[in-house]
Parts: sequence; structure tokens; C-alpha cells
Amino acid sequence: MENKNPLSSSIFGFYFVINLLGVMGWPKRRNLLNSEAIINSLVLDLAIKQMIDWSASIGACRPNLALQMISTMFRENKDSLNLLTVVNDLKRIWNERGNNNPEDVIQPIKFCKVKDISNSEKFKNKNPEFFLSQYYKDVISVQDLKNKDTVFLLERYCFESLIWGLVNPDNFRDYYEREEKSHKNFLPMMQEAGVEIISSFLTLEQFLKDGEEILKKYEQEVRPLSSIFEELMNNALSLGIKVNS
Repeated sequence: MENKNPLSSSIFGFYFVINLLGVMGWPKRRNLLNSEAIINSLVLDLAIKQMIDWSASIGACRPNLALQMISTMFRENKDSLNLLTVVNDLKRIWNERGNNNPEDVIQPIKFCKVKDISNSEKFKNKNPEFFLSQYYKDVISVQDLKNKDTVFLLERYCFESLIWGLVNPDNFRDYYEREEKSHKNFLPMMQEAGVEIISSFLTLEQFLKDGEEILKKYEQEVRPLSSIFEELMNNALSLGIKVNS
């Protein structure tokens, strides 16, 4: 039997990104003569950043929901997850990367900065992130966004930012406060990229409320969240995560 990727049981990251892109007015036709649905890579990068913030906020401020999401991700592979080991391994990376905001900690690839190649087949056996970083360019097609390697990569970002938020709730709150103060500096770039955005910045409580609504939609359109499995809850309590057990 083929080994199944433990994160292949959910699509939280992809679901958030594709829905946010829709709000932003994407995808669009490539041109008048080509109806292929495409997405501007800069807009995609902004959507991925927002997804990482969303996941980290759920981890930091809604720990029980975060553990339900993780249980859903691993519902078919519970034995493959040991939260204590995952956190110990990730902490080294977090510390190397400053440990003060989700995007720096996760370091997602920037689709708008990578180059296209004419023959992607030679990268076929590389890891998904390397393959994607060689393949995409200024715009990508919706078909490519739905590629299983892309979907897995988004789910990995979602998972790792959930974990970071769970373990670093105070760091997340400090980060969000800094983001709120610097939001005005990003408005011109977002507007130039064609992102329809209001000038006000969501309070953390409103951001969390919107995030919870996204999860409700996910449950309606994809599948209900799983119950938190016992070992995951025990591991979370051992890490000092404040959950309602």
C-alpha cells in the first residue's frame, strides 16, 4: 500500500487562500483570446501571508480550535504525530529565524520572485518546495495552484503556523499589534497589485471572528472538524498550552 502523506487529509491552507483570492477578485482570464484562469503571483503571496497569520491567530487565541484542525489534518495518521517532538524540532528553526512573527518563522516561498523554466520535468523528483520555486513566474494558473504539491505546501504552512501560534501566543499578539501600526505603509503596494482592500485594519478580535467563520464554511463545504484525539490533548497540556480539557 502506498504511504499517504499525513497532511493529505485536509486542505485548510488551500481553502483559505482560494477563498481570499476570490474576495480579491481573482482568478482572471489570461487575456481576451485565452480564457485560462490565472492569478497574479504578488496577490497570491499576499493571500498566503494572510493564511499564515490566520493559522497563527487560531493557534495563539483559539487553541482548542487549533487542536481540532490538527486532529483533522492527522485524522487518518494519528500515530505519525507527536506534538512534543514536532515542537522541539521546530523550536530550533524558530529561534534561528527570530521567533517574533509567523511569516519570518515559516518563510514561505515568494511566488512573485521565482523564475519560470521551460522544462519542469527535470525537477520532478525534488521536494515540492524546490520544484515550485523553479516552476512559477509572474502569474500562475488556477490549475497549477490546485496541483497536489502546491496544496500540500500550503497545508504545511498552515500546520506549522498553527503550532507556532499554540506555543507562542504572546509573540503572536505582539506581532499583530505591530502589524496594525504599520498597515498604512502597505496600502499603496496592495492597491497597485489590484487588491481591493479597506483602509482600516481589523482588530484582533474581528480577525479571529472572521477566521472562525472561515472554519464554519470549511465544515459546511469540506468536512466537519475532528474531535481532539487524546494523545494530542495530553501533549498540548504537557507543553503548557492553555486548552479547555
